[in-house]
Amino acid sequence: MNLKLIVSLLLMCLVFSLGSAQAQMGRNSCEPVKVSGVTPDTFECMKKKLQDYGINVPSGNKGELSGNGITGNFEWDGKSDLTLIITKKPSFISCGTADREITKFVDECRTL
Repeated sequence: MNLKLIVSLLLMCLVFSLGSAQAQMGRNSCEPVKVSGVTPDTFECMKKKLQDYGINVPSGNKGELSGNGITGNFEWDGKSDLTLIITKKPSFISCGTADREITKFVDECRTL
């Protein structure tokens, strides 16, 4: 299956998944997601895929990414550890759903 299609489907799932508990609380910001074992190749793969999908990702190892209704911050230590924080998202998306999709996205880049 086309890699771009897979990424699009994953992000569509993220956008259209219902997060009723999150929507009831009205909270848009999530707890940090920390991922270990992110190599330089995996990090660059993730940035490229996000940009291909229309998410603005700045150069460098940290910054704010935004696009398609989602805003977040990322910081990678340049070796292994990546921290992502969703700071703004549609209220109908739960943080749990967002966290799962982020983890899937990282894992997909690890397998390339």
